[in-house]
Amino acid sequence: MLGPSGPEALESQEMSTDHKPDRPDEKARIVASGGRVFAVEYDDGIDGPPRVWLGHMDVPGLAMSRSLGDAVAHTAGVVSEPEFTSRWLDKSDRCLIVATDGLWEFMSNEECMEIAMGQRDPKVAVDLLIKEANRRWMKEEQVSDDITITVAYIDTGGSKEGVKVTE
Repeated sequence: MLGPSGPEALESQEMSTDHKPDRPDEKARIVASGGRVFAVEYDDGIDGPPRVWLGHMDVPGLAMSRSLGDAVAHTAGVVSEPEFTSRWLDKSDRCLIVATDGLWEFMSNEECMEIAMGQRDPKVAVDLLIKEANRRWMKEEQVSDDITITVAYIDTGGSKEGVKVTE
């Protein structure tokens, strides 16, 4: 996610799309590979997240459509190839946040950017984001997903030509 400085400082631009098994293009690839996508219904009647399953048995139950090193999931259509998005940075871009879904599950892009832009040290920003994301996970789910975050502050040097960023 990229965020600018100035009057629209809390606006942000998503630079990626989640790799969820129920995303139409991801689901189509999984099904074409012989896998299945469905959510488990728990005893309390609440469905879990959509998961990837082999065509003939209820494994591996992976809640993502892309993964590194999962040989079983790869036979069900899970792939390890990343997706890339590129755009030119301009002089208003000031912060880049790269994070796993553990950050974004209960926090908006704007909330994350507000925390990051309120700091000068990227390590402090990361620590605050992890602390807040973990607090929200515990409040909502009583567990926490993995939360991996990188914050980079950007100075394009006022370049009119811009700098290209690829995530």
